[in-house]
Amino acid sequence: MISKKEQKNTILTIFSKGVIVLANFLITVCIMQFWGAEGKGYQALFITNLGFIAIFTNIFTNSSISYFVRKVGASKLYAQACLWTFICSSVGVLVCYFLPNNSFPVFLFISSLLSGYLTFHNALYIGMQKIKYFNLLTVLQPLFLLIFMFLLYKTTDSTYFDYFYAHIFSFIVVASIAFFLTRKTVGRIKLQFDFSVTKQCFNYGFLNELSSFFQLVVTRLSMYFILFYLSEVSLGIFMVGVSISESVWHISKSISMVQYSKIIREGNTQNARNGIVTSSIFSIVFTLFCIFLLLVLPNSVYTYVFTRECSEVKHIVLLMSPGILFISFSNIYGHYFAALGKMNILVLKSVAGAVLTAILLVILIPLWNINGACITSSIVHFVSSAILIGYFFIAKDRKKIKI
Repeated sequence: MISKKEQKNTILTIFSKGVIVLANFLITVCIMQFWGAEGKGYQALFITNLGFIAIFTNIFTNSSISYFVRKVGASKLYAQACLWTFICSSVGVLVCYFLPNNSFPVFLFISSLLSGYLTFHNALYIGMQKIKYFNLLTVLQPLFLLIFMFLLYKTTDSTYFDYFYAHIFSFIVVASIAFFLTRKTVGRIKLQFDFSVTKQCFNYGFLNELSSFFQLVVTRLSMYFILFYLSEVSLGIFMVGVSISESVWHISKSISMVQYSKIIREGNTQNARNGIVTSSIFSIVFTLFCIFLLLVLPNSVYTYVFTRECSEVKHIVLLMSPGILFISFSNIYGHYFAALGKMNILVLKSVAGAVLTAILLVILIPLWNINGACITSSIVHFVSSAILIGYFFIAKDRKKIKI
């Protein structure tokens, strides 16, 4: 059963995620209205490149922090996180610089540093059960981004570069707030290196982020194929549909994050497993309802909100809906395995999804353009979800799940 505290944390987290969804929706609307589908395409490329850099940065700033903070303290985790973030940001930006359509390396470097800093603090709050601080920071960043975007658009000769400036400004403000919240929570963090802790964090974080890397390939590789075969405008239209569809994921992410925090604390108990099953049922019901709302909206609403360039958006949402439903269900089980340190299962799921994604995109995008990318997404999410759920229910001894 889910305790009252878990229910409260889940409700508050879902509410905060709802605010984030609304803010991100308004950000997408503003980008389309201010700079059109081309601006949205460049913004999506920038965020995706930032996401790939974050995969490597997160080895020492994300789940490993949540997992080890109560065991070793924040000070032994902070120094390695800062150094690793700088190294990954530098190397990642250098790689992106030599790629076609490079995503503005100076903006990317600064954003990557600030993103790593914020990720560390958010992971710290999850590990210490300070869910309200986590919710606060994750809500404030898109809200400040929206505010700065609007101010820059109104006060300058605006181009889509204003998005990058606003992105950095929002990170700076929220990072400053995180600094004071952490001082209040754990006191002053000292720079302490402990190589045994570094090794443990790397082993845990590497497997987790390896899974995340392949999962990002699953969800974003189609962008590069669309950019190669079509154009920045087509990419922008596609990403509007993706943003709307994936906004529904925030429900399952909210529920799974609370369960993840609980399992880290309690371990693999029968109560924890029962909570996973119950949470997954809630997730799929709420997600199905949200998808229904998206699909009953007339196409004229989408073209009015996102401009006439986006006449295909509702069709994109329709084709991606099955995949979104599958992944919102299996997200709960993915966080269950992560909390138990069973990262090999997540890696297997993500590698299988990434390989299948690459194969299908090569075949389907040249045939069906954007529709091919959407169909690929739904097929891959179904296969990936089946792997996770299969391991949870088929394994006879869930405490000793192995590949």
